[in-house]
Amino acid sequence: MLKLGTIFSGIGAIEHALERLNIPYKIQFACDNGDVDILSKNIDDSVDAIERELIELSELVSKETNNKDWLPQNLLDVKEKFNQVKPQLLIEKLDKESIIKIYRNYEESGLMNANQEKSYGMIIKDIENATSNESSAYQFMKLYVKVDADIKKATGLPMKDTEFYISSSKKSITRYKSIIKEIRLIRDELSMLHERINTEVIREKVFSISELKKQKQYVDRLYKGKDSQNKVKQSYFANYEIDESRFHWNVSFFDGKHFNDKIDLLVGGSPCQSFSLVGKQRGLSDTRGTLFYEFARIVSEVKPKIFIYENVKAVLSNDNGNTWETMKQVFDDLGYEWYQDTLNAKDYGIPQNRERIFVVGFRKDLNLTEEFQFPKKIELDKKMQDFLLDNVSGKYYLAKKGVEFVMSDKNLEKRYTQIDGEIQLCQKKNQQFNWHGDFVFEEEGKHKEDLIQDLEKYFLSEKVKKYVLSSGTKGFYSKPEIDLEIARPLLTTMHKMHRAGIDNYVTTEGRIRKLTPRECLRLMGFCDSFKIVVSDTAAYQQSGNSIVVDVLMNIMKEIIKVYPNVLGGDIDEH
Repeated sequence: MLKLGTIFSGIGAIEHALERLNIPYKIQFACDNGDVDILSKNIDDSVDAIERELIELSELVSKETNNKDWLPQNLLDVKEKFNQVKPQLLIEKLDKESIIKIYRNYEESGLMNANQEKSYGMIIKDIENATSNESSAYQFMKLYVKVDADIKKATGLPMKDTEFYISSSKKSITRYKSIIKEIRLIRDELSMLHERINTEVIREKVFSISELKKQKQYVDRLYKGKDSQNKVKQSYFANYEIDESRFHWNVSFFDGKHFNDKIDLLVGGSPCQSFSLVGKQRGLSDTRGTLFYEFARIVSEVKPKIFIYENVKAVLSNDNGNTWETMKQVFDDLGYEWYQDTLNAKDYGIPQNRERIFVVGFRKDLNLTEEFQFPKKIELDKKMQDFLLDNVSGKYYLAKKGVEFVMSDKNLEKRYTQIDGEIQLCQKKNQQFNWHGDFVFEEEGKHKEDLIQDLEKYFLSEKVKKYVLSSGTKGFYSKPEIDLEIARPLLTTMHKMHRAGIDNYVTTEGRIRKLTPRECLRLMGFCDSFKIVVSDTAAYQQSGNSIVVDVLMNIMKEIIKVYPNVLGGDIDEH
């Protein structure tokens, strides 16, 4: 029976892969905090709050500098960035009266919603409480940038083309946005500095305890009352055989020495947001990026026979390739024979365009039958539509604004959105929030009798009569439009399984919906036997964060070829 350890365990892609391959296994440990954060600090988006934080951190760093040489320098770096951006707040004289007048006009227009009113109220309060000219200027910049964006969203026009604009107000939106971005990045760095300090303080306490059970008890107390927030843990426990004694909250506080030479296979990654092209790409300087070192630490302590590491392809290019050079050196230092390649899910049976780097490491004392090779590509014989459900709840159908957003030129041409694609765009953790990703076009009236009660509140008040949609090709893009009086040349209408016509055209009456959590899981290689026990929001996030099961299955087959003994091993109880 294979002895398995996972960190950044997610919803158990490797466990599901082993089950689909009919490989018996025992989970020795799993570790994932499910994004429950008890270490960082929320800092207000204001100059005053940042200045207060710099003072507090200076006092904290003076107490915590023992064996932490990086702390003073990190704080000095953040202070220097803040001192550079602060004078920019006063370079131009802000026309504060005009900004307030524009805001008041918008406030009285009736276009402002409740959420906007709340956020504006916070900005106005910060303006009133500002203790310096720089602090006041920053809040006015935020107010102007926000009202500009909200007016454009409400009217469809840039502010200068609306009645709200005041010609005497000469503002540089681009400049203000840049300053706001810099201030917020500084705020984030201070929050991460808190996280690193708190992490180090707790690590010292945890690792001073000798027994694994008592270490775990100490960490569990820190997360007491947070179980309901850890949706990943809920999904994991609903689907795999594991008890509380084997599940650990935080990899930074997990002592791998207790499992030294007792694990056949260790699988994990490290959070991809610090490397992802859709993130800020801070790389290893981000606290999430530094969790790569935690993966390496666990490998060095556990000394598994084999490890599998996964991350986004952007790791290779982050910081002009320097990040990957650093990671390669770390892998070298672990004392393993390791292999790396970039694999795409669409090459291994799953119609999703999802490229990820994989590193497979073999302990050097293993007797491999031959040199490891990554799995060869498989011809894709399925389309995304083959993974769709026949009968879908009405809550997944888009209202008019959602349709217009999904069909926008920018989204379709840049491949942010896709309708009825044969190969799914890469699933993202937060795709349900930014409305990017894949959408399905369905016939009017399909299952209407069964779903009418559920669907009614989600239907458009004015039915969209005809859609002609195209996600385009490399050299051709066609502007999608709604309510065409004369449709573009018809190729086919929607039929069973919701297949679109050739070249991604869809020409029929109906509605657009997003993919359901079950469909997203299917497109990550999870069978319908996988229980969904969390909300749609959490299920979308967990799916987008996971590793594609079919890719892991193909990697496992190659591992078994070169080292069949990975399947054996007695179970050590802890």
